[in-house]
Amino acid sequence: MNTNSKQLLAARIILALLAITMAAFTLPAYLDPTSNPGLNALSGESISLGSTAGAFLGRQLTLIIIALIGAISGQRLLVAIGGFGIGFMNGHDAIFMGLVGGESMAFAAGAGAVFALLATLTAIIAIRSSGQSR
Repeated sequence: MNTNSKQLLAARIILALLAITMAAFTLPAYLDPTSNPGLNALSGESISLGSTAGAFLGRQLTLIIIALIGAISGQRLLVAIGGFGIGFMNGHDAIFMGLVGGESMAFAAGAGAVFALLATLTAIIAIRSSGQSR
């Protein structure tokens, strides 16, 4: 196994761990949307799964599935797309939770920033990997 293959394997493992961690917070939020840090400030109609909360959770679950498919299949492009999706979503959420959420959202914003950096790193590793086009 060459260095590129080892790096891609490490990126796949990191991406899978990020996606599984996100799924652990996303799936329970379908039963109680307020359990998700990004949704606990919503109220009324916007907290229903047919409105804002549903769109938010659907977006998260879609990116989680894409990331898991990439991590499992090992296809460089899917790993890169999964890493970009997880990175962009978490980075976007971290910025807005940090700006709008105040001190109550500081931990969630920080965790989102860490997830964004790790996921972006997996995308960069996948793109730079010059191994097989798998």
